[in-house]
Amino acid sequence: MAANLTLFFYVASMAFGLLYGGFRKRALFLLCAFSMIAGFAAQTVDLAARWGASSIIPATNLNEICEATSWGLVAIFLAFGALLKNRVFVFFLTPLVVFFQMAARLIPLVAKEPKPFYYTPWFALHISLLTIGIGFFLYSFIYSSIFIMQDHSLRHHRQPIALKLPSLEESVRWATRFLVSGYVLYTAGLLSSAIYGAVHGAKDRWHPGLLEAASLAVWLILGFAIYGWATAKLNPRKRSWLVIAGAASTLLIILGILWH
Repeated sequence: MAANLTLFFYVASMAFGLLYGGFRKRALFLLCAFSMIAGFAAQTVDLAARWGASSIIPATNLNEICEATSWGLVAIFLAFGALLKNRVFVFFLTPLVVFFQMAARLIPLVAKEPKPFYYTPWFALHISLLTIGIGFFLYSFIYSSIFIMQDHSLRHHRQPIALKLPSLEESVRWATRFLVSGYVLYTAGLLSSAIYGAVHGAKDRWHPGLLEAASLAVWLILGFAIYGWATAKLNPRKRSWLVIAGAASTLLIILGILWH
């Protein structure tokens, strides 16, 4: 029941979010926000119930990771939404939330035997840091994409699109904030895995694959984007493309879970 309510409210929030992008009426934004809050509440209850029943955080397979990602995206919105001056952001965010929620339902479930470390507090911390970190990367991806669209229109002297998008300066500012926040959490998540593996892992059974390669690629690409920002050696356009490439690579992390 809670899962069905979650999907219903998230789809409703997407509908209101898309309508708000076109009409920019305050009532549509409020309906979008309230629907998202209702979906988040239902999803939180569902996830908490499943966690309590199994004693394992519901983020051990591809379906659950997709669902956790949608939860993380909404959690970040609830935490930072009031600070975002341009509300048209929901036009881009809500389809992403619904995409991950639908993916969680449509991807075939591959049942696997629970591993001993699933029951440890470390695993819950590790997966939470990575999931929320990826959520921040996806926010940075959205703002970087908006910057590219705005910059392309100005450079080619084209009429801006009908959506009232954030300015170039605002897009760069929030893309950077979300990127740095996500990178700190993501790095902490990777380090927690490395430390746990060094202390408790069976080194003879560890074989790096797509998941590890994609995780490292994302860390390097986005790390270089932060380096370019900190040293001013990369202009905002190049940094935005790096963020888009790095955030898009997180999809390989999600797919890598299938073979992990």
